[in-house]
Amino acid sequence: MKSCSIKWKQGPQDQYLKGAASGPNAAPAHPLWARTQLAGERIVELIGYDCGKADRRRSAALKPSDTDFDYVYPLQVIGWDRAACVAAIVAVLGADMVPIKSACFFCPASKQWELYWLAAHHPTLLERALELERCALTGRHSRFDAVEFGASWDELVRSADRFPSTSTTVGLGRSFAWNQWARVNQVVDAQFRVRREDRSRFLRLAKPPADAGNNASDRRAALRPHALHPSPRVGAEFVGG
Repeated sequence: MKSCSIKWKQGPQDQYLKGAASGPNAAPAHPLWARTQLAGERIVELIGYDCGKADRRRSAALKPSDTDFDYVYPLQVIGWDRAACVAAIVAVLGADMVPIKSACFFCPASKQWELYWLAAHHPTLLERALELERCALTGRHSRFDAVEFGASWDELVRSADRFPSTSTTVGLGRSFAWNQWARVNQVVDAQFRVRREDRSRFLRLAKPPADAGNNASDRRAALRPHALHPSPRVGAEFVGG
């Protein structure tokens, strides 16, 4: 529901600084937080939103401060969009250091070209995502209504090219089921295992749209294989397992 970055990134960082009384991140407050509180000072957080259209839209909806922090967007201050960031990293550190998009391998916001990328580079993770979707939509807690759709979720995945028009979520995708997409596009076999012999085809189809560089991503199509596994310290959730 688009809250994952808050829960898994912003929340833990705030807990690291302010401390947490319980839970997996339980710890006392960082000395920096304690000092600023005693001195009545404010901590300024630097947020990495750039000058691209999508990030400008995101930052415009946020307040410049809250009870605990002031917020500054340095990339917007200096006028850099995503392409400028990539160019700077390449110039200073080299192309192999350009990170890929930070996201879970089963992210509901994934585009179809990203699923082809996943099939080509991490077929086992795609299979795990397909299994996750299948369990969610066919298990006892599923909200899928077979009466409304005229067939079970599994039957539609296996025999239909698409789900009937509906406002109900039918899979991991915002508007499509990954299992059905994988079957229709011959990404998987009859047992929903990725066709690893078709990797070259997946690579051809795993190309970001022309405007992807100024939005959420990402140089995946241009990266070398060994550059696809950045250190966990720089946020490699997409290839995590």
